[in-house]
Amino acid sequence: MRDLYSRLGLGFGADDQALKTAMARCTDRELKRRTAEVLLKPERRAGHDAVYRVARQLRDWRVELHLEDGAWAQALAESDLVRPDLPETPLAPSAPKRRALPWWRRLLRKR
Repeated sequence: MRDLYSRLGLGFGADDQALKTAMARCTDRELKRRTAEVLLKPERRAGHDAVYRVARQLRDWRVELHLEDGAWAQALAESDLVRPDLPETPLAPSAPKRRALPWWRRLLRKR
């Protein structure tokens, strides 16, 4: 499975110094951006690592059950499992919708 660490040629959970060194050698601008946005920010790095651990466990179970084949498995194996384009803070809740009047109120209102 390819996570951001492996895409940079590092082992899972590499320290900040190793990340910065690998980023300096990397020629892929998008990979550098993702690494800076995800792995160099502690709160996002914890999320990335947690998702990776769960995905890795799911993959291991699929292998044990002999289900690891097909396009889905290939896409999972090649994904980096992160969405760094998501906002850091949750989106504001939308305004509450006005409840529609019951049919009988709407009927009385028209008269």
